[in-house]
Amino acid sequence: MSEASRVKSAAALHPIPVWVGMATIAGVSWLYLGRMGEGMAGMGGGASAHAGMAMGDAGAQSLVTAFVMWAAMMMAMMLPTVAPTAALYSGLAARRDPQRGARRTSLYVGGYAMPWIAFAAAAALAQCALTHFMLLDPMARSTSSLLSAAILLAAGAYQWLPFKRACLSKCRTPLAFFMAKWRDGPFGAFVVGLQHGGYCVACCWALMAVMFVVGAMSLAWMGLFMLLVLGEKLIPARWRFDQAIGVTFVVSGLWIAARAWSGT
Repeated sequence: MSEASRVKSAAALHPIPVWVGMATIAGVSWLYLGRMGEGMAGMGGGASAHAGMAMGDAGAQSLVTAFVMWAAMMMAMMLPTVAPTAALYSGLAARRDPQRGARRTSLYVGGYAMPWIAFAAAAALAQCALTHFMLLDPMARSTSSLLSAAILLAAGAYQWLPFKRACLSKCRTPLAFFMAKWRDGPFGAFVVGLQHGGYCVACCWALMAVMFVVGAMSLAWMGLFMLLVLGEKLIPARWRFDQAIGVTFVVSGLWIAARAWSGT
């Protein structure tokens, strides 16, 4: 085998631990959320007050519980959607440094995750505040038609903003992003991931907020929203998939508001 072939083979094999690690983190997160959802559902309606305290009305402990839940949600939902981009980054990193390509990729993924962890903290604070004011049920689902309508209308409008499209473009064309933002070295890999994750949060935060409408602890809705995020990244911009999501949110928000107004 020639030296070039050995280098190519090494570059292809080195990222395998990264993919295994990402799959493990995502899988454990889904398992944790599934067990948590089963536990909450098992409490039944008679324990709803206790569940509400546990999830958002009992001080620091409930805040930590909500944060861990949201952090697990973000890892479960977002790591699968960043896998194609991470694969591209891995290939670029391996070309520049075949021996350290896997390390650079893991640092990139770690940097990407940091803004989503920060988002999880903000979402946990919002959940605890909304639960305290009895605007969420134990499954972190809105109990207020007006709140649900407001979230859907705001998220739908955000899907049409130029800022949303500008952030989404960084995920749709990751090669251009890497060429413009590339940094060598371990710290550079982490910073590139941090920047890319920041754009992803700016792109998707409003969509994630809709989880408060459908139930943040619903695995089925988590899976659907993960597919929506992946679709936004992979479906060509000319199809206007992101704007179609916005229209769906706005129509749903108006329908909920109309029902609330009419008292039905």
